[in-house]
Amino acid sequence: MPSAFSGIDIAARALRTFEAALNVTGHNIANVNTRGYSRQRLEIGQTPPDLKWTLSGLTSFGTGTFVNGVLRIRDIFLDGRYLEVSSEGSRSQTMRNALQVVEQILGEPGANAVSGALDAMFDSWNNLAANPADDGARFDLRMKAATLVSRIRDVHERLVTQDAMLRSQVTDTIGQINTLGQRIQELNEEIRRQTAAGADPNDLLDQRQVAIEDLSKLVNLRTQPMQDGTLQVFIHNHTLVGQAEFFPLPSNYDAATSTVTDGVRVTTISGGRLAGLFGSLNAVASYRAQLDSFVNETRTQINTLHQTGINLNGTTGIDFFQGTNGAADLDLSGEVKADPRNIAAGASGAPGDGSVALAIARLREQPLGALGGRSLGQYYADLVSRVGQESLTFQQKLEVQSSLLQHIEQQRQSVAGVNLDEELSNMVKYQRAFQSAAKVLSVLDQTTEELIKAFGR
Repeated sequence: MPSAFSGIDIAARALRTFEAALNVTGHNIANVNTRGYSRQRLEIGQTPPDLKWTLSGLTSFGTGTFVNGVLRIRDIFLDGRYLEVSSEGSRSQTMRNALQVVEQILGEPGANAVSGALDAMFDSWNNLAANPADDGARFDLRMKAATLVSRIRDVHERLVTQDAMLRSQVTDTIGQINTLGQRIQELNEEIRRQTAAGADPNDLLDQRQVAIEDLSKLVNLRTQPMQDGTLQVFIHNHTLVGQAEFFPLPSNYDAATSTVTDGVRVTTISGGRLAGLFGSLNAVASYRAQLDSFVNETRTQINTLHQTGINLNGTTGIDFFQGTNGAADLDLSGEVKADPRNIAAGASGAPGDGSVALAIARLREQPLGALGGRSLGQYYADLVSRVGQESLTFQQKLEVQSSLLQHIEQQRQSVAGVNLDEELSNMVKYQRAFQSAAKVLSVLDQTTEELIKAFGR
């Protein structure tokens, strides 16, 4: 038969077990609003039975219960899916935001946009063609052309500023990636130590998961769990976090190919905010190139025709625009800025000749081979339309990905989230169990005391 103290041992173990269960439940409730927290569950097991010889033979007597561990409730599949969608969603959001800025820079349609200034300048050329000897028409044309130059230069400068801001954000994002990588490595080390000691580092695992999720918003990644509890993190072919070491992501990058390099290995960036920034830089570079093509062709076509004209001062071969570097140095020629009478309206110089002005005015609708068979107005309108369409595309992608991410998060919360009703129910259950174990201990104590008194004389 078991000793008189066996029941006391069983009750004592039960008290310790249910006290631990209450602590776990309280920990869950305390962290109901903690980001990334995974609800925990106490794993309760039976202690090995006590084998005793009785009149009927060898008999097994239960010895109570013990804490087998604290289980962290997670769904690895949902976590992995969340990282994928989060990375792509962050890329789409970054692209959408950058393209919306470009839309604001272009300001189309609007009273202060390039398209309106272009139409106004061509209207002035038409007016000059109808009034070739009118000084007022030349003053008006010079003013409208200067306005066009000002707006084009403004768009160019703001695109250059946007490019510089995006490059600054790339540098900051790479720094954030490396900071998170260092944090994950530090958590890995602590998790390894606690795991080796036989502990359940559940809270540290949650903190590491939060860092991984933050990292996924910045860059594409994949992870590899190790037997010692650590987690390796890879960005394409770059090991960011190894089993025992952190390797920073290189800061040298090529936005055109969406890669970073340390001089030896080239790593492709395909997701997250960093990929979105690279895509944004490529988009801005493409828009600037298209703007430069528009400016160069506008300058070339108008200058070619204007050089053939004879102005009111009797001179010819004068450029209307000057500059050689796209939108960066576009300006009215020095002669036109100095004297509007240097603007040529006709090829003969006769008072009623407006042939040159008319030919220039017709450039508004004239297909040009250098612009793919589009006119100047159509080419610029295509640039504006392209920005709008790409912005809308990424907006739609973002909406789909945000909806999917929300759905995945709801599924994750149904598994790992803390349900207060369930926790309160568990609290009452464990409280009652604790009280019952305490009552058993009290009764056994009294019984043992009586036995000692009875047989101890």
